[in-house]
Amino acid sequence: MDLNFDLNLVQSQKLLLTPKIKQVLEVLKMSSQELFEYVEEQLETNPVLEIVDNEESFIDEDYSVSNNNEIWEHNEEENEDTEPKYKDKEWLLEDTSFDNSFIKLTLKDHLLFQLHTSSLEKNQISIGEYIIDNLDDNGYLSIDITEVAAYFNTPVNKVSKVLTLLQAFDPPGICARSLKECILIQLKLINRVDNKIIDLIENHLDALATKKFIEIAKQTEINVKKIEETFELIKTIEPKPGREFSTNNEIKYTIPDVIIKRIKNKCEVIINEDSIPLLNISSYYKRMENDETNYEAKKFIQGKIDSASWLISCIEQRKSTIRKIAEYIVSIQTEFLEKGKNFVKAIPLKAIAQQVNMHESTISRIIGGKYIQCTWGIFEFRYFIK
Repeated sequence: MDLNFDLNLVQSQKLLLTPKIKQVLEVLKMSSQELFEYVEEQLETNPVLEIVDNEESFIDEDYSVSNNNEIWEHNEEENEDTEPKYKDKEWLLEDTSFDNSFIKLTLKDHLLFQLHTSSLEKNQISIGEYIIDNLDDNGYLSIDITEVAAYFNTPVNKVSKVLTLLQAFDPPGICARSLKECILIQLKLINRVDNKIIDLIENHLDALATKKFIEIAKQTEINVKKIEETFELIKTIEPKPGREFSTNNEIKYTIPDVIIKRIKNKCEVIINEDSIPLLNISSYYKRMENDETNYEAKKFIQGKIDSASWLISCIEQRKSTIRKIAEYIVSIQTEFLEKGKNFVKAIPLKAIAQQVNMHESTISRIIGGKYIQCTWGIFEFRYFIK
């Protein structure tokens, strides 16, 4: 028996995420609404935190997030944040169309975002817009495609092709013409469809709903186990894809993170300060930290101040990163900003990652749920990125 051991040293790189670095990444990923909710939770658990109405917040330089390059997959040092410090926010926001009111995110908005970032031709986009305009609240197409074809004086097969592309959009099952089609669309998207399942859904859906498995088996020669599995699979499907955007449910709002304003014939990127909670550390607790208090009290206060300082730095890093990404988008989308939606240029994710010195996967997480407001409306960052 060979009991010899062969020991080898293998050098490898691993990214170790400390709790603080994880918090940075989580804050970067959050939408404005999620960040507000997160801050509210922190305010409840950390007594030294407070919301302020000015920009004179206490940030300990030792907790500057930009000094923690191990967050990113790139090893190059981050450039110092050179973003201008705007004190007069009222002057900055004058003449902008944003009135600090919330804008409801509708199903139509959500689908148009996807439509205008697709690779469809101009006439196909027009057909797509018409189809989207004729969806009901549940996301079903309320008119026949022959009507769409007649409206555009185009062959039905061309409309059908556009419809098929729209049916691949989010939410899954959208633009279906019936419950059966809605179910099949969703099953195809997850590669869970075969001839037997198609037969069960198209010809025996009502019997499936009432669990008449044995009766179906006799009619189709499909074994009962397969029928039961199909029934359980269908239960996971959303029968009304559009209802999450319905006005009868919880209302969802789009809050722009960035506002694009033309100043002296140049498009400026302005962080929407109203979309981000401005935090400070209570001067009362800072004084207590320096007063002659017992060791345990000082230790508690110092821990809370350290935690608060880090959170404030995380939020500042979020603002800085969003600004850098938005500025690069604006530098590429000059024609879009001047002439409109037909002049959008799809920016490769890799190009943005190189510009801000972060990994593509990190950028992909950051841009989710972030919005830009310009002359033509409010657009998700992903609208400009391929």
